[in-house]
Amino acid sequence: MKKSIWFVIVLLSAVLMLTSGCVETGNVKKESSAKTRKIVSVKKSELALGGAKQSDETSALSVPVRKSEPALGAKQSEEAPVVIDTGEAPKTLAIFPFENNSVTDPQTFTPLCKGLAAMLITDLSKAGSSLKVIERENIKALIEEMALSESGVVDESTAVRLGKLLGAQSIAFGSFIVMGNQVRIDARIIKVETGELVMADAIMGSSDNFMGLVNDLARKLAASLKVAFHAAKPGTQSSLDAALFFCKGLDAFDRGNKTEAELLFRKCLEIDPAYQTQVENIQGINNQ
Repeated sequence: MKKSIWFVIVLLSAVLMLTSGCVETGNVKKESSAKTRKIVSVKKSELALGGAKQSDETSALSVPVRKSEPALGAKQSEEAPVVIDTGEAPKTLAIFPFENNSVTDPQTFTPLCKGLAAMLITDLSKAGSSLKVIERENIKALIEEMALSESGVVDESTAVRLGKLLGAQSIAFGSFIVMGNQVRIDARIIKVETGELVMADAIMGSSDNFMGLVNDLARKLAASLKVAFHAAKPGTQSSLDAALFFCKGLDAFDRGNKTEAELLFRKCLEIDPAYQTQVENIQGINNQ
């Protein structure tokens, strides 16, 4: 009887142990399955993320990155230095009488002050250039109205002020000196609005080629203003005496003494007929 009971107990214990083992095995399998599913899920996530990352990298490589370009007139144009160059020199010029700096017998050469300016005006206005030269009569009338010097010579600041009143974009003035048989002429051009120096130059040569020197100076003036100059060069010989007769005749004309002026112009042309254009220009202006 005892052996039967013991046998039953042992049998039940074995059954319980088997049952417990199965349960544990099932739990282990479940945990293992769950872990496997979790690992698979993680792998899938990593693959998905990796694919997305690879896609992003591929996109980054395939799509070029461009820096934004500011629109025209945006801040860039405000910060960058702006250089304005119109490329146009002043086209309206007023030429004022030149100052006489001659040391020896300066009174003899004083008539050249107005005469030299008048000759330059004629050369530049009759050269067929695109330069508009203020007429000598307009300059003369303004100088007289403002009661300036009798010779018409003015300093730089006064010349700028007169240039504005005359509507000139630029002014030309200068000085000359006669030294024996040599003549030196200095000239400057200044922009009226800004005071900017456009040109400063000098020519020097024999007094026997005075008209040629004036013609060369006119060419320099035209070149500095970027306008064409087509006037023919005069002969190599042009006596200073002829220039002085012309300038004295101009002075007589301005004083209203036409008879004296005609006489002086005639003497000028007898010495050098090349002054014919200069004389006709003065007479034509005065007859208007």
